[in-house]
Order: sequence, then structure tokens, then C-alpha cells
Amino acid sequence: MIEVAVNREDAELNGSSPVVSQASAIIQTEFANFRDLGGVPAGPGRTFRPGVVFRTQALVSPSPETVHALTDLGLTDLVDLRMDRERVNLPVVLPFAVSYVIADVAADLVDNSAEAAGAAMSQKSASTKDFVPREAPPGGKDAMIETYRKFVEVSSAKAGYASFVRCVINADGATAVFCAAGKDRTGWAAAFLQSFMGVEDSAVVAAYTESNINLVKRYAQATQDVRNSGGDVEGFLALINANPDYLDAAFTLVKSKYGDVEGYLINGLGLTESELVELEGRLVS
Repeated sequence: MIEVAVNREDAELNGSSPVVSQASAIIQTEFANFRDLGGVPAGPGRTFRPGVVFRTQALVSPSPETVHALTDLGLTDLVDLRMDRERVNLPVVLPFAVSYVIADVAADLVDNSAEAAGAAMSQKSASTKDFVPREAPPGGKDAMIETYRKFVEVSSAKAGYASFVRCVINADGATAVFCAAGKDRTGWAAAFLQSFMGVEDSAVVAAYTESNINLVKRYAQATQDVRNSGGDVEGFLALINANPDYLDAAFTLVKSKYGDVEGYLINGLGLTESELVELEGRLVS
């Protein structure tokens, strides 16, 4: 179904502790797109510290087993990148104390953008834990590329991603960042953070495209429904895929506007040099 090829061995982030690995495996049985950003090399002699930042789909109505695993991970902070409608209809409420940060990165996206269109045309799945798109928005792949560029340049995205980074810096424990599927809005958050830490481009892309493996079941029925109805299958696949071309568009814009990811964090997101020093100290071992 998913047309972007991914090698799972290349996408895995090694180096997590047994506790992190075991807890993550439990959570993934319910929320397949949950994973650790850490445990991957971040330059010579450096590692992105595991167990500090996690990315996921929305953790709606987690089972007791998942809740226990989240506490084992030391989760203290949630960063919700979703829009108002998503948060209202599918709230994330955990039965233990966490700091909950709303960071609606898509608030300023125009109505016909792929991200806004995808959410607007989505319906709750039978499990009631997801909004799953049912048709392709106009524009297909080109619209998705434009959406990723907007993640870099619109005001709501800058503010939301700045809140995410500051949460990582200031959290007492582990942070989990999420949107609906944990693919696009979350995918960019994970990608620029790993890139800033010194993770190789190929590893950043591999981690990003792992969503295509994790979300197959989420989108399988919707994809078949689009095909059976004679809908725009190619456009729908463009919406649900984590395509490396989307990341490339965002990083290309970062380079042209800010020089590099550090420039994006300082001049785009408004972080200070001292905050970046704190960030690196927290995430690199």
C-alpha cells in the first residue's frame, strides 16, 4: 500500500536502555507510531541520548498497560501539535501528572493546505482513537511539499515548534511530542531536532520514513475505500506517506532562509544561544 520503501533495520534507533526498549515495545502494541528519538549517533563520539524525547501519534484512551509503560519511561511532559478540532474530539488525558503544552503548529495554515484539508476531511475511525482521512485533498504531493515549507515559515508553526524545544529543555523527565498520526507535524519536529544534534541526514530520513511501516494498518481500509470508490489513490497516498521529498523541501527552505538548522532555531523560532547550549547538554551524551 505505502509506496515509499523503508528498510526497518536502517530506520531503527539503537542504544536505548532495556527499560526504554521494553516500555516502548508495550506502547507500540497500542500506538504503533510511538518511538524514541534517541539512541542514534549524533556525530563523532556523540549519541542522541535515549529516553529523553519520544514522538508518537495521539495517545488517546491508553490502556492500563500503556499507562504503566509511560510512567516507566518517566514521562513528565506532553507537547500536542494538533488543531483545536482534533484536541476537542480526541482529547489526550493521562491518569498521572504531566505538563501538557498546546502547540498548534497548523493554526495559520491556509484552508486548502494539505495538513488542514487532511484533518478537515478526516473521520473518527471505528476505534474512536483516530481521525483517519477518507479522501485526497487537492494538490497531492505538491500540496504536501508546500505544507512542509509552511512548517518552517508560518507564525503558528514557529511558535509551536519553539514551545516544543523549550519543553524539551525544561522538562523534569521525558517529553513526548505528537500530532494525530505522528507523521507530518511531529515528523518535522523530530527531524529538525535530530539534525541539530548532529544526526546524519540519512539516519534522520530513515527515522522519519519509519512511519510508513508503523501506520500501514491505520490507513489500510481508508486506502482501499478510496481505490474502490474510484478516488484519487495517488493523491491519497501522497497525503498519508512520510515522503523524504517533504523533509527535503523543509530543510531546503531552512538552508535558504536561515543558513542551517541552528540559524532556524535562533532566527526562526526565536531561541537563544544559551537555550541551544542547554538543549545540547540535555540531549547529547
